[in-house]
Amino acid sequence: MRRGGVLVRVSVAKDGRFVLVPAEVVRGVFVLPSITPVEGLRKPAAGVALANGEVVTVLCLDEEGLSPSSQNERTTAVLCDLGGEPVAIVGRAIESSGLYEEARAGFVRAGETDAAILDVAALRREAEEAIWTARTAVLRSPEATS
Repeated sequence: MRRGGVLVRVSVAKDGRFVLVPAEVVRGVFVLPSITPVEGLRKPAAGVALANGEVVTVLCLDEEGLSPSSQNERTTAVLCDLGGEPVAIVGRAIESSGLYEEARAGFVRAGETDAAILDVAALRREAEEAIWTARTAVLRSPEATS
């Protein structure tokens, strides 16, 4: 079986690590003018940006966070639609787009390596949970109740 999508590099290891953003949620690939950090956001949320004329939450796939090159006027992102809610996915680099052979459940073959098929909705939920956990901790802190 073949899966369509956008292949994103998510680490700087010698041969890299990749994920496939499935075509079912991809609206396009855009250059973001800049990514604005927002106080209170937690990984994988990295900030907000303007993409295709709308403000979107930027989710970063790289464990090291945004690279310095991701914070300039040439950051390329995969714009996704999650039931009418747009999110932008960034990693180290957009490698390619197309059809990829499924290697095993949840993975496609990308050259000499396998790439995990990204669950974009789960990534967004992870970001939301991290933000709410941080907010709850602040609200429960002794300083917040005095």
